[in-house]
Amino acid sequence: MQLVQDVPLLPGDVIEEAVKSVDAANDELRRLNLEIYNNPEVMFTEFKALKLLSDWFEGRGWTVKRGAYGIETAFEARFSVKEGGRTICFNAEYDALPGVGHACGHNLIATTALASAVAVETVLKARELSGTVVVMGTPAEESGGGKWIMAKNGAWKGFDACVMTHGMPNFSTPLCITAASWKIRVKFHGKNAHAAAAPWAGRNACDAIVQAYTGIALLRQQIPRNHSIQGVILEAGKASNVIPDYAEGAFAIRAPTMKELDELRKRVAPIFESAAAATGCTADVEWTALYEDVVTNEILAKQYREYMIRHLGLEPEEMIPIDEARGKYTQSGSSDFGSCSYICPGIQPMFNIQATEPPHTIGFREAAGKDFAHNEAIRAGKANALICLEVLMNEEFAAKMKSEFIEAMKKAGRWNEEA
Repeated sequence: MQLVQDVPLLPGDVIEEAVKSVDAANDELRRLNLEIYNNPEVMFTEFKALKLLSDWFEGRGWTVKRGAYGIETAFEARFSVKEGGRTICFNAEYDALPGVGHACGHNLIATTALASAVAVETVLKARELSGTVVVMGTPAEESGGGKWIMAKNGAWKGFDACVMTHGMPNFSTPLCITAASWKIRVKFHGKNAHAAAAPWAGRNACDAIVQAYTGIALLRQQIPRNHSIQGVILEAGKASNVIPDYAEGAFAIRAPTMKELDELRKRVAPIFESAAAATGCTADVEWTALYEDVVTNEILAKQYREYMIRHLGLEPEEMIPIDEARGKYTQSGSSDFGSCSYICPGIQPMFNIQATEPPHTIGFREAAGKDFAHNEAIRAGKANALICLEVLMNEEFAAKMKSEFIEAMKKAGRWNEEA
């Protein structure tokens, strides 16, 4: 048996017990999957999914907190049979996209979390193990930065590991590399005046937003190639003969890591203030949804691949090693799971759902509802459960995982000895 950094896999009887429990619950999990899929709800309005999942966990004897960590449609479900031990978490997403429903497959993410929950609950009960399993219901991933909001309100604090898994069109990987990004909403306030009779009496908010947009455009040439800034003017006046007293724009900045994103923010922020000062306006600048880059814990990721290949039927070529995947599967987008990965060790593996198009398209939505995608979500949920059972049951594995996390946080300038 091949080992990951000299850490053995779980005993065979534990693996079998976990896997069989998920298989036994598969019909129920498929029903829940389709309930979410057929009732898409966009960010911060996921009330049906909240009730569906919260009721289900309560029916299994879990302790559920609805409206958790600052979001009305979030929940936290906890289960343990014996005090003490470590705490592991599976994130369940369930928000959809406007107009195209579950075109990012968040119904599948919820399904993986439910499968993992069944497996870990079963093993904890059967063996009367210490430790706590948590499922965190995390709404508003699409544009709302839900996990960032929840993290600011204390979610995941004190957890030993957190895992979630995302469907992809045509590949599987234990590694998730995403950019850090920050969304910005800027509102300029000026003063109305007649544009022909007394323009000097006005303060032109349209000029302010145009100057800000121009400043952003000029800055783009001076930033690294792997950084980016996007922006759009949402409102800049209603009539040409009226000096507009209000203008608004939406912007976003992106960089490979949070450390780099913080540096980019320092260059972007003064542009909005200077545009206001130059035009005699005032500016309300709101840095809204933050998506931190995902920090992959390689101890977890490598063990995830081992279970997929050695116990869950995936062929080695279907999930290439991490070093090969690093360059091949880097994502240009962002994930709010990044916020979790800066709080505790975590991974966000990807699994193949055989979609004809990338996420956020009709083709991906159609694939996300099919049996194949469901079965792959179940397989991913089993792997997530097995690595988290290792965190609960294997002192050496948990120590290696934590040590890697500490080093990663020190490198990022984010380690706090008191945290």
